[in-house]
Amino acid sequence: MGSKDPSEKARVWRPKFKSLLCCLQSPSPMDSKLQDSASSCTHQSTDPNRNRRLYKHDVFLSFRGTDTRNNFIDHLYHNLIRKGVFAFKDNERLQKGESISSQLLQAIRDSRVSIIVFSRDYAASTWCLDEMATIAQCKKEFGQKVFSVFYDVDPSDVRKQSGVYGDAFASHTKRFQKDLSKVKRWKRAMTDLANSAGWDVRDKPQFTEIDKIIQKVIKELDHRFSGFADDLVGIQPCVKELEQVLKINPKDEDVRVLGIWGMGGIGKTTLASVLYDKISYMFDAHCFIENVSKSYREGSAISVQRQILRRTLEEQDLDKYSPSEIAGIIRNRLSSRKLLIVLDNVDEREQLDQLAINTKLLGRGSRIIITTRDKHILESYGIDAIHNVSLMNSQDASELLFRKAFKSDRPSSSTCMELTPIILEYAQGLPLAIKVVGSFLDKRNASQWRAYLERLKKYPDKKLTDVLQVSFEDLQNDDKEIFLHIACFFRGDREDYVKRILATCGLQPNIGIPVLEERSLITIKNQEIHMHDMLQELGKKLVRERYPEEPALWSRLWRCSDFENALMSAETGTNHVKAIVLDQREEMPGCSQLRIRGLSKLRDLKLLILYHKNFLGSLDFLSPNLQYLAWHGYPFPSLPSFQPYSRLVELSLPYSNVKRLWEGNKNIPHLEKVDLSYSMDLIETPNFEWNAKLKRLDFTGCTNLIHIHPSIGLLNQLAYLSLQNCSSLSNLNLGDDCNLSSLRVLCLSGCTNLNKSPDFTGLSNLEYLDLENCTSLSTVHESIGALVMLKFLSLRGCIIISMPKEVNNLISLQTLDLSRCLRLRYPLGQIYSSYLESLISLDLGTCHFIDNIPDSIGVLTCLERLNLKECQCSHLPDTIKKLSRLAYLNLADCSYLERLPELPFDSAPSGGRYFQTVSASRNHRSGLYVTTYNKVMKKTFNYMPAALSWFARLVEQPCHFRCGFDIIIPENESSGIPGWYFNHQFQGGSTVRVVDYADADDNWLGFSFCVTFEHVKNDCDSSELLRHFYLSFESEHTEEYFDMPSSVETDRDIDGTHAWIIYISRVHCHFVKTGARIRFKACKGMKLHKWGFRMVFKQDIEKLKRRLQRVDNKKQSPIFDSSRLVIETEYVDEDLSSSSESKIMLPYNWLVTDEEENEKMEAKAKEDNLSNLGFI
Repeated sequence: MGSKDPSEKARVWRPKFKSLLCCLQSPSPMDSKLQDSASSCTHQSTDPNRNRRLYKHDVFLSFRGTDTRNNFIDHLYHNLIRKGVFAFKDNERLQKGESISSQLLQAIRDSRVSIIVFSRDYAASTWCLDEMATIAQCKKEFGQKVFSVFYDVDPSDVRKQSGVYGDAFASHTKRFQKDLSKVKRWKRAMTDLANSAGWDVRDKPQFTEIDKIIQKVIKELDHRFSGFADDLVGIQPCVKELEQVLKINPKDEDVRVLGIWGMGGIGKTTLASVLYDKISYMFDAHCFIENVSKSYREGSAISVQRQILRRTLEEQDLDKYSPSEIAGIIRNRLSSRKLLIVLDNVDEREQLDQLAINTKLLGRGSRIIITTRDKHILESYGIDAIHNVSLMNSQDASELLFRKAFKSDRPSSSTCMELTPIILEYAQGLPLAIKVVGSFLDKRNASQWRAYLERLKKYPDKKLTDVLQVSFEDLQNDDKEIFLHIACFFRGDREDYVKRILATCGLQPNIGIPVLEERSLITIKNQEIHMHDMLQELGKKLVRERYPEEPALWSRLWRCSDFENALMSAETGTNHVKAIVLDQREEMPGCSQLRIRGLSKLRDLKLLILYHKNFLGSLDFLSPNLQYLAWHGYPFPSLPSFQPYSRLVELSLPYSNVKRLWEGNKNIPHLEKVDLSYSMDLIETPNFEWNAKLKRLDFTGCTNLIHIHPSIGLLNQLAYLSLQNCSSLSNLNLGDDCNLSSLRVLCLSGCTNLNKSPDFTGLSNLEYLDLENCTSLSTVHESIGALVMLKFLSLRGCIIISMPKEVNNLISLQTLDLSRCLRLRYPLGQIYSSYLESLISLDLGTCHFIDNIPDSIGVLTCLERLNLKECQCSHLPDTIKKLSRLAYLNLADCSYLERLPELPFDSAPSGGRYFQTVSASRNHRSGLYVTTYNKVMKKTFNYMPAALSWFARLVEQPCHFRCGFDIIIPENESSGIPGWYFNHQFQGGSTVRVVDYADADDNWLGFSFCVTFEHVKNDCDSSELLRHFYLSFESEHTEEYFDMPSSVETDRDIDGTHAWIIYISRVHCHFVKTGARIRFKACKGMKLHKWGFRMVFKQDIEKLKRRLQRVDNKKQSPIFDSSRLVIETEYVDEDLSSSSESKIMLPYNWLVTDEEENEKMEAKAKEDNLSNLGFI
């Protein structure tokens, strides 16, 4: 049984607040007779309403540490634990910092049994004597059971306080002359307890005596299972956790139901039995019904009901009553009692319904525990909590294996010990597997161990598979097929990929996958399907079982050697192969000489996935039953002639040698997906006229494709079409009757020979159109205006001169990328109108012929990102100040810009949509970038107020950025770092470390940094540093960097100084806690003048905005610093390349909040939805 491992989050609590739904039967006329005649239960208290004591421990051990702690007590304690007995030993449970004496005394009161180990020096310790006196008091007041063990002393010396005990008490009498009542109390207690039942273990084998003690304790505790259980490694933390979930205390009168769920062999029954033993004494009546599913199969619901009544009421004469009468007895007789009922191994919901136990009618404080392999049973039944039993952690798994294989917790070194990691890897933390394998290997030598491990690779142990196979046998046929597919082929693959293939094969994975997960046969982690090694081996064993040496008669093939064998056998004999999925990582010499002709004989084949292409011969035929065909590197120029094509759903032949997929028309009525990506020999697409159900076509990277059959325009269910990097394609004719009404993604990027865009008529629902790097594309068809659903349009790198006026109709457009359109001259006057109000991102970077931005840009009120890098504009329109959501403005290398207009001063609180639409946007920095300027402005324009205004508005509305942002502006003689704001300033080579700061201030928003720099030579050798220019946070072993965005790095020929302002929001300022050394670093071609920083508070932003609104800023006093920062500063004049030499360089460690992660996942889901269009 595995203990809770913090690294494994498999244990899930799912609270439920519904009552149990139970079937109630009508009351029986015999009920009153039974109530009069029934005898009382032996487990039932004489006073059901009495206040029970609740115990935290089963056993308290009282001992003299110096005498017995490291020998007898240590063995006794660990054997009690092994048997599931919760023992208290002071060095195991005491919490540091609390009073030991009071805690020990309370531990005694919280224990059901006390064991006193009288040793030679026991009586010399007043501490031990106080423990003993308290035990005697608990025996008298609460009836606590006490056992005495005489370790190395004569029992008569203890009873009479003679010998060494007499000497000890003489010393105590002398010491406590003023408090002799204490000594008398100790003597009375010792005499009483020494006369209790006990063991004289002197000169006897300790192992034998300890076993006697434990059996006596188990009998006293009435632990039903502990006497038979052994090696309960790591179970106690789990039991303790479940006790807390059950909330057992006298004040809790609610009825609670707990479900214990997990795969076969994981220890559900063991956990339930130990929990039952631990808590059963707290109830008026209790019963543990083992293997409920077996009881139902052998005797229906009434057999289980009778077991419950016999064990809770001791009613024996139940066979004469009908099912309805039994149901009435359960309802009426159990309603007034506080019950504990454990129902073990429930495998159908009906088994619970038919018991007729209504939790609303049970006695107050009752508890029901259900163990099952099927989570859905628990969820549908409406229980209060589900405990998912986890696999054992590595430490507990090793301990259990040592006990089973070596009969020791600490085995001596041997050659067998070297093999234990292999066994643990095989068992994968499954307790049953560890026990079975470990027990088999006990007393065997290393060569036998190795032989057994080799056998396990081929044939799993039958004891294991028999247990695991129960879950498989209970599945529906389709779910069995899904299980076998996953076991043989798809373990570790992405869930969406596996579901797509299974759906293609008609197996309904949307219900089948959840069923397997509910029954603990698979787990879903990180969107991948995982399966325990034992279950995978079970699946493969079931496939091979009837014909272990004849792969052609198996239903599935997954190894290359078996595939080769089956192909050779298929040419001459019978075959039953329905699915072949070869591991792409497996390379076997035989495959290179494999004759492919045998594949034509596999007539029942439905699923074929191959990654090999070196075959001999030709392929004349493929199974007409094929539903999914994927052959990476398909070696033939076309598909073989196979008829009918009636069942094929998906055809995937990437990197193939196909020239023409098929000749003429082929009627493939169910074909939905075709992937011929990177098939370099493909020269034309087939006629799709009779393939009306096609949803996805992928011809990415088909560099010799020159002709697209116009019938493609008739595919009204087509959702995804990619012709990316089809560099020979010059024309895309979608036909005169184009009706691609379902098409949402059209990717034509990299079609370098495409000289005009297609006619978009008939593509009314297109959302994503990518024409990036279509370097011959000079015009865009006017029909683009019909794409009213279009959200993304990229013409990056095209040679278009203008955009058609119809682009105004793109009312849904959010992203427009026209960057590197080097010939684009007049797009903007035609683009901007109220129809484009949805536009979020506009990229005109490196459009060298654009020299004017029209006033109408102000109507783009949703615009958040505007890139004008290297544009030739002399000015920007004043209407830009209306763009209140603008968070990114790139004016890098705009060398003709004569003035900067008034920028937006206030931010709209509803910005940040860009981050919700692009999953990688978290790395796309917000900011303002002006890295070159007209020299005429050098003495007349101060950029710093504009920069600080931009700074204030973003800080005030953090929805406009993620983690942080930065600003780069030119600096002139009148600006520099404003000392009235950046109150901590240093020389360029200075290093700062934050020693203390005002962490408790709720108004603290983050940190701002500012540095001034210039290029001092044209040839900046960036090889000195891994980064060109960055803000460094240096710790002992790592260096984190916040670097200048590559898209706005300053022109190295620039004459002048720039300022770089950086803001990092509070949640990401971990450097204040780590004490990292902070400084700016740059290559030798750059000179750092000064840098400064400020701890930013909410009131600072308010004061900053007020100051920026005033006309004369020079006369204003500095903004008060309320940070209470304590810093250390040093100037470092060193070779920067050597200072980072031994450090691990990392990008700045942004903390990802849950909100940001959800935002990213939602954006990623939208992108995946588009990229996966056409897949089931």
